[in-house]
Amino acid sequence: MIRFFVVCLFECLWCLSNLIIKPRGVTYQKGLRRELANRNIDAAAYHNRKKKSFRVKSDYGYQLSCELVECPENSPESPGKKIAIFCHGFGYAKYGCIKYTDFFLRLGYSVLMYDHRNHGESGKAHTSMGFYERYDLLRVVDWCYQNYGPDCKVITHGESMGAATVLLHLGIDSRVKCAIADCAYSDLTELLKHQLKQYYHLPSWLIPVVGHLTYLRAGFRYRQVSPIKIVSEVETPVLFIHGKIDNMVPCRMSKEMYRAKKNKKAIYLVAKARHAASYITNREGYERRVEDFLNKYV
Repeated sequence: MIRFFVVCLFECLWCLSNLIIKPRGVTYQKGLRRELANRNIDAAAYHNRKKKSFRVKSDYGYQLSCELVECPENSPESPGKKIAIFCHGFGYAKYGCIKYTDFFLRLGYSVLMYDHRNHGESGKAHTSMGFYERYDLLRVVDWCYQNYGPDCKVITHGESMGAATVLLHLGIDSRVKCAIADCAYSDLTELLKHQLKQYYHLPSWLIPVVGHLTYLRAGFRYRQVSPIKIVSEVETPVLFIHGKIDNMVPCRMSKEMYRAKKNKKAIYLVAKARHAASYITNREGYERRVEDFLNKYV
């Protein structure tokens, strides 16, 4: 009986660990079709854009699948080139960022989207909720400087896990002009406490146990994924965006990070917006706040 209990407990802990490091994301093509079906993106405009697909090698051996949509007035030969790098959310892929393309092109930015490790068409490696992903983003920023020159202006934008990645990246790279964090979590441990209670009705004491198992499997600890610690220390301007009725990542997390950041900051809370839905809920307000922020800091 005891052995049966131990085996069941271990399987439960293993499954909880898998929820983080092996997300069950939708297939790449299915996700793209869903974005098109939901009319989150203009299919004709996207397909008519001049695009470049390429790969960037990570520090960990796998390849990152990237797509660049070039702004016509922003060629590599132009002075002061502007590039916006987009980081998608957990279990998704770069197609989730396509909806922002037309807006940023109008602002004069070339748009670079890529798949995180273990997502989309990038190489397989354990998902780490931003811990290793920030080093992948570092390599993508390197690519921008190598191909656009030292005078280029790079900004980063992320949703959910991508937003946490963008914020964690600021702690290792001061080259980006500013960052936009849409529905980022402030701390992974606090996020897991919330989600265990919200979706699984499980006690929070499981988190340290699952965390140790995750460390043995993937090499990072939950406490090392804490964007709020980074934003309290960096000077890079950050715009925090969050839907007010986000149940997956509580809106309070962006409020906490906004308060923790000492200066060069802004926040936009979107009424009636759920998780990662602020742009499609209030496109006009979103674009106005983002444009004002970029005009101020880029």
